[in-house]
Amino acid sequence: MQFPRFFPLALLMLLLSLISTILVTQFVRNWALSDLKESGESQLLNIISQTRTELADYKYLPFLISQSNDVAELLGNPTPDRIARVSRYLEQTNLVAGSTALFVLDTQGRAQAFSHWRAQQDFYTVSHRQQTYFLQALEGQQGFQVVLPSDESEGAVYLSAPVYVKRQLTGVATVRLDLELLQAGLDQASHYLFSKEGHILIASKSFQAAKQLQDVVQKQRTDQLYDGSDITVVELESGTRAVLQTVSLDDLGWQVSVLNDLQEVSRIQRNATLFTIAFCIVISLLVFLLRERQLKHISRRETQQALERSESRQRDIINNAHVGMITLDSQGQILFINPMAMQQFGVSMPRIKGNYIGDLIEPDVLQGVLKRVLDRLGSRGFAPVTAMETVGKRSDGNTFPMLFSIKQMKREASANYLVTVIDITPRKRLERALQKANDQLEHQVQQRTQALREAQDELVQAEKMAALGRMSSAVVHELNQPLTALRTYIAICRQLIGRQETEQLDSNLELINDLISRMVVLTRQLKTFAYRKPQYLSPVDPLLALDQVVDLFRGRMEQQQIELDYPRSESRSDSDSGSDLQLRVSGDSARLEQIFVNLISNGCDALTDVTEPRLSIQIHCSAETVSIDVIDNGGGIDEQNQTQLFEPFFTTKPIGEGLGLGLPIVRSIVHDLGGTIRVNSRPGYTCFSVTLPLIRQSEE
Repeated sequence: MQFPRFFPLALLMLLLSLISTILVTQFVRNWALSDLKESGESQLLNIISQTRTELADYKYLPFLISQSNDVAELLGNPTPDRIARVSRYLEQTNLVAGSTALFVLDTQGRAQAFSHWRAQQDFYTVSHRQQTYFLQALEGQQGFQVVLPSDESEGAVYLSAPVYVKRQLTGVATVRLDLELLQAGLDQASHYLFSKEGHILIASKSFQAAKQLQDVVQKQRTDQLYDGSDITVVELESGTRAVLQTVSLDDLGWQVSVLNDLQEVSRIQRNATLFTIAFCIVISLLVFLLRERQLKHISRRETQQALERSESRQRDIINNAHVGMITLDSQGQILFINPMAMQQFGVSMPRIKGNYIGDLIEPDVLQGVLKRVLDRLGSRGFAPVTAMETVGKRSDGNTFPMLFSIKQMKREASANYLVTVIDITPRKRLERALQKANDQLEHQVQQRTQALREAQDELVQAEKMAALGRMSSAVVHELNQPLTALRTYIAICRQLIGRQETEQLDSNLELINDLISRMVVLTRQLKTFAYRKPQYLSPVDPLLALDQVVDLFRGRMEQQQIELDYPRSESRSDSDSGSDLQLRVSGDSARLEQIFVNLISNGCDALTDVTEPRLSIQIHCSAETVSIDVIDNGGGIDEQNQTQLFEPFFTTKPIGEGLGLGLPIVRSIVHDLGGTIRVNSRPGYTCFSVTLPLIRQSEE
């Protein structure tokens, strides 16, 4: 008897399902075709990019051949030896580049050299005079020609470039690339065709047997998508249908086509139809199930019973919990307190029920965030609090540290908020013990640090004593020779005084004076090394001090035949002409001269055994600094010795020729003046670079 009421609903659902299936199927087909079109466009772009990349990889070859001196000599005067040499060169270049063939033509189009000269001797008899690539090269252009495949030969691409000798055209360099060579770099998974004037140039594996474009495409039609764009659907010789997309390359004269099979579109369309039918069936079943309204009443009763059971279990959990739990109303009054909270606060349920929750918190800490939270109970501005550390107050007046949490209970009928209290007295006791242990550890660390500092001071003192020992040994050796000579010369002078030989006496006294000057220099170096920082600094011109030192060493350089490269006039041309350009650094002339004396002296020493000695002094100025480089072409400094150059008493010179204090003194003076010194050395090149900060006009 229910059939008449059920039948119209079933018929309506069937009609809606049929319409939905048709609409969804058409939409999915349109979407799949659009996606296939985008995929084809991406494939076209990828294949065109790959083809242009392959051609670009060979475009340099004609120009490379045209720049060869052997090719120029061959075209100027062809001889058998030059033909053979250029042919071997083309053969090797062809193997390395991976091209099909390389050859050189004269201005008449005859081949003069060929990369395959070993196997194809008859190539020299073929004339290329009428070929497009040859005529383009004769006009001074880059030649490009595509030869279509035929029954006699495979298709190929020819690239050419003119060969000039002293601005005169003498020939043409040509590269041949088989079309199969270009195909090797293309995506083999795609279905593509390269055609020109209906002839297939390059094709993917599935179309390689076809020669003409009409051999592949039998029928075609144009379909319009929902977005207004058109697609071309073709029927292939194999009977399958595909989407054809074509792009013309104007510069090459080629048409690039991509074919994508429609089987995937048909599969998606079929799956969409089945899914829509299944979805309509499910919707129909849901419509019929909604008629069973009595299930709602049953579900409602079961939910109510489950809620009551949940509230009962919640009450049991609160009573048996190992943390204090309190329920509050919207006014903050206590409605329920579990046994653990009673134990914590020392209260009972009848005594505490109805009291304000703030009575269980120490008044001194009931302020700030906690007070604002409790004041907002029952309002929209309430925000839950989790694990806030505060102080609880027991009924006997004692206090204890606790973690206080409060949140709203939306499902609770008789209570609005749940408070959780955790006694953290044991944790606080452990924290105090840990703090005490940390204080003790910090005290021990300080004691250990003090002991390490004392040990470090002892090591520094020991190092100073070792350095003093090395210095004493070097100084004794350096001073012993002059003192011995002085003793000898004084004895000789006594004899000369008795003989009244004044001329020889003056010579010996001059030698004695030189020995004393040498000892003065040694002691002055020790004094400079001991007292590093100058007491008074004033603006000085570093280049003026450098000029004086260079003039001092000119005699030694002439004696050693050292070539000096010192562009002093160029660096000071503006100053000499009367301009305001001035270089000033903060220092004193004596220390600047000592820097340059040591560096130039070391450079001259390094050039003692050099065949063509050369010393270069370069000046580099910037807005903030001036850099002076002293460069020699000596034997260089070992990498191991470069790390010890600036250590006191380290020297590579023989004993008796230096204390090893020159470079340490230089570094000390440079650092005192706020500058830096660097060394860069290798065999045949050593550069010491001194950089000093300039003084601005306002500072002077």
